[in-house]
Amino acid sequence: MRLLSVLVATSICSGLAQADDLIYTYRGPDGVTLFTDQKEMPSGYELLSVRKGWSYTPRPLDTALRDAYDETIVLAAHKHAVEPALIKAIIHAESHFNAHAISRAGAVGLMQLMPETARSLNVDNSFDAKQNIFGGAKFLQYLHGKFDRLDLVLAAYNAGEGNVRRYGGIPPFVETQGYVAKVLELLPRYQQHFSDQDGLVAQL
Repeated sequence: MRLLSVLVATSICSGLAQADDLIYTYRGPDGVTLFTDQKEMPSGYELLSVRKGWSYTPRPLDTALRDAYDETIVLAAHKHAVEPALIKAIIHAESHFNAHAISRAGAVGLMQLMPETARSLNVDNSFDAKQNIFGGAKFLQYLHGKFDRLDLVLAAYNAGEGNVRRYGGIPPFVETQGYVAKVLELLPRYQQHFSDQDGLVAQL
């Protein structure tokens, strides 16, 4: 399975120091996706999108919406040997449980799958909650097989597997560091949530 290959230009390290800085996404001549804070690139690079870095702003969350996907989350977690609380924490951080969310970079749905990643995971419709969750869980399973620490798995989910290897740990990007911290902060809440839902888990 060919999963999304992502490169990040060195200059992005300084570009993400300010939350308002823009991130430009290009496709290089070799087909590899490149994130950078450079507005101009050499000929042969195709501009795909312009966005701000990931940020998390707490917003009111309807309990019914928050728990609407629990059954699917548990099924996907069982199929791909991933903790359901982790899937739910990522959905919270990525899309705030909005199945129709689209980022400035073009990531789609509950677990914010990039189109190329979705295709590699056989997700035909990223707006479909079940497909999106199962695809995201499958991607997490893949990353768990590559890294033995949860923070590195999360960093790879956000910034790409190649960047985690390049920096020998969580990349020095404010975006990624904030993302990892947010998911780890949410994780115990959803571990308790699913612990309280043992009846649901046992039935599935």
